[in-house]
Amino acid sequence: MVITSEFPLKVLSSAVLNGGLTTARSIVNYHVPKSFKNLIPAAYLERISSRLALPGPTVGLMTAVKMNSLSIQREEDGKVVSMITAGTEPAAAAGDKTRPKGARRGTINTILIIEGSLNDGAMVEVVKTVTEAKSLALRDLDLRSKFSGEVASGTITDAVCVACTQRGKSWSYAGTGTEIGQAIGRAVRKGVEDSILKESGLEKNRSVIARLTERGIRLDDLVTTGMELFISSGTRSKKEVAALFRKELTRITSDPNVSSLLIAAIRLDEEGKVGALPGLTAEAFAADPINLVADETIGMAIANYIAGTLGMHNFLYYDRMKPGITKTLSPFMDDAVCGLVAGVMSKVLREES
Repeated sequence: MVITSEFPLKVLSSAVLNGGLTTARSIVNYHVPKSFKNLIPAAYLERISSRLALPGPTVGLMTAVKMNSLSIQREEDGKVVSMITAGTEPAAAAGDKTRPKGARRGTINTILIIEGSLNDGAMVEVVKTVTEAKSLALRDLDLRSKFSGEVASGTITDAVCVACTQRGKSWSYAGTGTEIGQAIGRAVRKGVEDSILKESGLEKNRSVIARLTERGIRLDDLVTTGMELFISSGTRSKKEVAALFRKELTRITSDPNVSSLLIAAIRLDEEGKVGALPGLTAEAFAADPINLVADETIGMAIANYIAGTLGMHNFLYYDRMKPGITKTLSPFMDDAVCGLVAGVMSKVLREES
């Protein structure tokens, strides 16, 4: 993607080529394969700019995201334009101990063009506002860090490029309390989400099984957990019952009531881990205190919804024995999973009998 201007643009960026505060007449976002390796990427982009005969100076970014995933968003009658290519590999949360070696380069590249004149401080504020909006978009998509499992704040190779025309209205501030900042926030938040959905094929309302998998709880883990306490009482083999269990588990988790209760457990665990639940410190929550019964309430609600009284009784058994993956899960999630597998197993065995 190439942007050229007849007059110099004031640019602040973290770009590979000519990053920092500068002036430029061209901005390029260049696609490279995921296997791309170059020890001097700035020189590589310089050669690309020369080959494209771009008017200089040029600010250059690169990404492995395909350019047909580009999202262009306009705000304030076109005075604020975001041009974003966004991948998700590898997503990370700020502060993660990342392992970038050999990681795929998805990269969220945000280019913002503003019709107006911004001083240096306002340019820095634009970068801040862009970053805040990007993080909100990732939260909206529930994108998880590949390293910690927390909600991601970006990928490990993101770049931002802010350019203003230095013509029209002057801005001394561009934070979220300003009109220009609000327009930037809308343009970037929509653009990041739109590009990620195009590039990754991710669905915003993807299944709860997918959401659990992103947190390290796979469908196979759920089946193993459900079957660990199984005692055959009918004509079907354990393998046949496992197949029925898997099929019913997949079906029942598409029910919005079951998926909503599971997501509630996911969210409550996240609140508890950071000490945000009223009356519970993070340390107290991790110990799964006796006075915390809301987790069992969610588990019982799931089991009861799926299989009624039998599911409730089976939940109490699973909750006491803690089979399979439930031994390793946080307070809300272990009871939610116990309720899910107990309810599904009760339903399968009842139908078998």
